[in-house]
Amino acid sequence: MIEVEAKFQVPDESALLARLQQFAGVLDFQETAECDEYFNHPCRDFVQTDEALRIRRSADRVELTWKGPRLDAVTKSRHELELLLQSSTQTPDQQQQTLREILLALGFVSSGIVRKRRQALSIDWADRSFKVSVDHVEGIPLHAEIEILCMESEREEATQQLLQLADQLQLQNSERRSYIHLVKLAAAADSEP
Repeated sequence: MIEVEAKFQVPDESALLARLQQFAGVLDFQETAECDEYFNHPCRDFVQTDEALRIRRSADRVELTWKGPRLDAVTKSRHELELLLQSSTQTPDQQQQTLREILLALGFVSSGIVRKRRQALSIDWADRSFKVSVDHVEGIPLHAEIEILCMESEREEATQQLLQLADQLQLQNSERRSYIHLVKLAAAADSEP
């Protein structure tokens, strides 16, 4: 599957929420706290290859996600593989720790952690259901993401529809850098004298 996604910095949260309400009616957000730990490959630098490997931990879920290089110059669209871990013998904390230990034992290196509170809802637009998230990420300004999963053959059309929805929501200047990259830049700027 292809994840067609675009992210935008949000200067005015209340204005965005008002625009979202115009589309969704009632703002029925699903709110989650997420902790994403990113890993780098032992033999190739994911920064150079434009890939990402992360463990995402939310309330009762642990997911392993690999994202391939970005597929265009406007959005963050990527080939994405995701695995939800489920165990009848381990708690989510234990699952996360076991998966982390496996990756470290294989030579992967932890490259940083992103903590965020995500408010997500679905918006129907152009005969598709888009996920819109308002992300409060520790250490950086507020962002919103719009995404949809589709087949490769649908990517161009889905991208155009996503960008039209972003325009309707008055989200501008797509941010192609990842949250981990933005968090690291903010931390480096804060540590400068």
